[in-house]
Formats: sequence, structure tokens, C-alpha cells
Amino acid sequence: MALYPSQEWCDAWKNAMNNDPACVENGKNWALDFPGDFLFEVTPGSGLDKTHYIYANIKGGKCLELKMLDSPGEIKPGFYVTGTYGDFKPVVKGEKDFIEGVVRALFKLKGDMGKIMRNAKYIRAMAASISSFKNEYLGE
Repeated sequence: MALYPSQEWCDAWKNAMNNDPACVENGKNWALDFPGDFLFEVTPGSGLDKTHYIYANIKGGKCLELKMLDSPGEIKPGFYVTGTYGDFKPVVKGEKDFIEGVVRALFKLKGDMGKIMRNAKYIRAMAASISSFKNEYLGE
């Protein structure tokens, strides 16, 4: 069981994405002609005591790198997503839709929302892959 967020959790999510046929198929055109990497800024709350950064380098339906960062540093991702731990947790659990969270401003997104919407099947498959393995959560 992987603790969200941790490097062990990042490794499990990367493996889940890369082995999920829906992610591979629906993401085959993702980031071929635009930067499709994500930086998730998970802010404190609901058991999380400090901000965590999760970097995901994704291209053509494959996750090339997924890791925890101490700070965003010099990374200039295609998509920068900010939200509280309490808001991200239901997405990680598979209880809430990530795109709906962005549309409802639960998460702050810097990046081309049009690319997210045009690739909604892939984004939803990517988010669904998170709940395909057992996770452990802070504050529970």
C-alpha cells in the first residue's frame, strides 16, 4: 500500500498508467506537439502539514517520469495544477472527477484548458489509474 503523497506512490501511479490499456490507447497523441507534463502542487490540509510537488512527464500515452520534488525549481510544465490535499484526495480515491474539479475551480490550472478538454478521455483514464492500486491517506 502506497502512502499518498510519497515517491512509492509516484512509482505505483507511473506503473498503473503505463500498464493501463485505456491510458495507453487514449493518450497515444498526448503531448506529441505540445508540452504535456504536469506539476501538481498539493497544499496542506486534511493531515498534510507542508506543500508537496509531484512532477509527471507524460508523452504519447506513456509516463516517462513521475517523482516527488522538494520545490518546483526551474521546471516549466505544460500544466501546473494547484489544490489542497483534501481536494486532491477524493480524485486519488476515484470518488471525484479531476476535470470537473478544474472546471469548478476546485483546482487552479495553469495551462491550455482546451488541450485538457480535447483529451478528456485520456485525462480521465490517467486519473482513474490512480485508484487502481491500494493507497494510504494522511488523516485517516
